[in-house]
Amino acid sequence: MTLRENDPRSVGGYRIESRIGTGGMGVVYLGRSASGRVVAVKVVHTRYADNAEFRARFRQEIVAARRVSGAFTAPVVDADPEAERPWMATAFVPGRTLAERVDEAGPLDWHALRRLGTELAEALREIHRAEVVHRDLKPSNVLLLEGEGDDGAVRVIDFGISRAADSDVRTQTGMVMGSPPFMAPEQFSRPHEVGPAVDVFSLGAVLVYAATGHSPFEAENAYLAAYNTVHGEPVLGGLPEPLRPLVSSCLAKEPADRPTSGEVLERLAGLPEELPDEERTDTEQPSRVPVTVLSEPATPPSEPKRRRSTSRLWAALAGATLLVVAGAASVTVVNDDPASTVDQADQAGSQATPSGATPAGWKPWHNALEPDEDEAMSFGPACTPDALGVFCSSEQVALMRLNPATGNVDWTKSMSRKQVSSFSLSEPVVHEGLVFVNSADRSEGVDAFDGRTGKRLWRLRGPLGEFDHLGGVLVVRLDELGTSDTARYAAYEPRTGEELWRRELTATSSSPFYEGPEGTLYADLRGGSGGIARLDARTGRTLGSVEAPKGDLWLATVHDGTAYYARWEDDTGVSAAFFVQDLGSGKTRRIDFPWSVEPEAPPLVHGDTMYIFDYGNETLLALDVERGKPLWTSSRELRVFSEPAFHEGRLYVTMPDTSILALDPGTGKEIGRTSPSFDTQGRSFEELTPSSVPPLLAGGVLYGVSGPGIFSVADVP
Repeated sequence: MTLRENDPRSVGGYRIESRIGTGGMGVVYLGRSASGRVVAVKVVHTRYADNAEFRARFRQEIVAARRVSGAFTAPVVDADPEAERPWMATAFVPGRTLAERVDEAGPLDWHALRRLGTELAEALREIHRAEVVHRDLKPSNVLLLEGEGDDGAVRVIDFGISRAADSDVRTQTGMVMGSPPFMAPEQFSRPHEVGPAVDVFSLGAVLVYAATGHSPFEAENAYLAAYNTVHGEPVLGGLPEPLRPLVSSCLAKEPADRPTSGEVLERLAGLPEELPDEERTDTEQPSRVPVTVLSEPATPPSEPKRRRSTSRLWAALAGATLLVVAGAASVTVVNDDPASTVDQADQAGSQATPSGATPAGWKPWHNALEPDEDEAMSFGPACTPDALGVFCSSEQVALMRLNPATGNVDWTKSMSRKQVSSFSLSEPVVHEGLVFVNSADRSEGVDAFDGRTGKRLWRLRGPLGEFDHLGGVLVVRLDELGTSDTARYAAYEPRTGEELWRRELTATSSSPFYEGPEGTLYADLRGGSGGIARLDARTGRTLGSVEAPKGDLWLATVHDGTAYYARWEDDTGVSAAFFVQDLGSGKTRRIDFPWSVEPEAPPLVHGDTMYIFDYGNETLLALDVERGKPLWTSSRELRVFSEPAFHEGRLYVTMPDTSILALDPGTGKEIGRTSPSFDTQGRSFEELTPSSVPPLLAGGVLYGVSGPGIFSVADVP
């Protein structure tokens, strides 16, 4: 693989010649020392270099690889875990992975299969004698050497998630550490308790793959593969009969029922050199487990002991007591529109496109929002697409609108250049032709604009906290975020800025309000005498309440009169279960996951299905909330993408390469995808990470926000 523009040309004194491959933690390069020695250099991804956990895991990989270097592994030559981008060099092993070998030439014959099993078992015996557990033995981590005298010899590589027996490093990200469908059942249900037996289980699965071309727990996606591993029986297909008893024992559900790697080696040594024809079985195709056979998911980890401590978007909320506050606050409504904030004519956007209609003269476009040469203007991901256009904010521009047909700038509103000690920037809130943004005077207030003309309608002077359009009103936190649990909130008429009501909440949450039905709001009152209250959005009057479920739960979202709570594990920031509560009756149901997920954003709920973006495993999960059962998960090959959106019977997500992917919401299968709107060749991961803003479909046109910029494309056929 040729080098890319941003690849290093030298690492630790080794000249980099080409790429070998890319893994979850880093990139592997072919390098050469000054003396001409060829090595494989693994360099940690930039996005992980400053992550203390990943740096610790990489140190652990180096230690583990050094402890087990021997006849069946690639020995460590050099390493620097403290470098700006940590790296490790191992002896270069010429050959193909088992996955590549089977993909290119089909299943192994008996001689090659017997040798593979014997050398893998011996490799695991040496690894386990060094008190290391590999934890990710799979076909792509098994190298088959090529060359005279070594053809077919086995090397085990990639100790990236291995664990030394005396290591104190523990996974804190919530990632599923391993690769379904080659993982042992306990890796899903008890990930911190794995031992050498998980490698024996994986050995059995790898042997089935080598003999048949498929895993014994193969399924349409990783989620179902995990379910099959925990609950199903292995599909052995055309595995030769002499291997079946041994492989079956390796694939036992309970670790104690599996042989040790040394015992596997002994039993393999007793197998015949030749396989009689009458003992062969016809090759069977891997079975596909339909979604309808799912029953109960795997047992989740135990109840958490304390709340996750984090500043991520999904922060755990404490409850609050709702109190009426007397007296006025220093919030001023301004209905003027000073010329100092207007850069272009307001009438430029008067010919707005009706919602749902394709803009006249539309063609696919993209806009990188690059600054003018004489103006330092740098837009981040603070953009919100709408049928009226794409509205963006930055530290230099209070608000601008991109034309929905061309992507060109219709108008801009300048940001004050006044120097302030701090300045926050939120994505514009757009609702029914109105746009709400951080105020142009840099006071941390709120400005309301007419999205069609660009005319400013009113202003709330700051400093203020978060704001959102809910229940037909604009709800604003009147206090800045701070150490106090007490904060004031007010509701305003969106078009005029008239204050409708004001209340005080004793809460650690910055966003305790949620959309309710027909002009109502839900307020999270946990921690005080109340539960979840329903309020009249225009008067603030309490209409009723229900007691919330007990425990360290986060109210993730409210949809159609139903509350969805995430339960945090220990201090990991991941969730093993969701609780679903009817806010009319107060009845609560629980949904368990087969592994712990790390949600990056509130779930998307449509009908009886909940879609969760699992950031830790880079997948989208779909669950039937009515029956409390999993439906599907997206392929892990999709990697990172934006939060999902539901439009006209499809799910849409923005991909890092600036394409938009359409999925069938019932099966998770790809319907199609658009071509990338930007040339992303050579861009770093950070540059390609999509915005949290999901794609918008309006009039057969898709609008997306990504690291490289904003774009508009035709919907997937």
